[in-house]
Amino acid sequence: MYTNEEKQIREVIIASRKLEEYLWGEYNGKWNIEEWRRMFRKRIQKIDDIDVNNPHAIIEMRKRVMQNAALSIALMKILDTKGIPLEKCDIPSNLPQYAIKDGDH
Repeated sequence: MYTNEEKQIREVIIASRKLEEYLWGEYNGKWNIEEWRRMFRKRIQKIDDIDVNNPHAIIEMRKRVMQNAALSIALMKILDTKGIPLEKCDIPSNLPQYAIKDGDH
């Protein structure tokens, strides 16, 4: 059984994914395979960074797993409908450390 806080987090994530699709859906379909790989690596890193001593670690883990699931579903939809472009992606990342640099493929 989920707590009220966990239910609220779930609803916020679902709502944010709908908003993300509205704002970035066009760009998500243009990301190349490397940009998708970065998105997964970034989210896995967030799971790795969860402090098990934090009293909210389980809630944080559920939140991150759900985000990965939402990303996976979005990617599956793209794979089934449009596919992933293989050429270089010129869509700017929202985080500078994940921006495409010269030499990236």
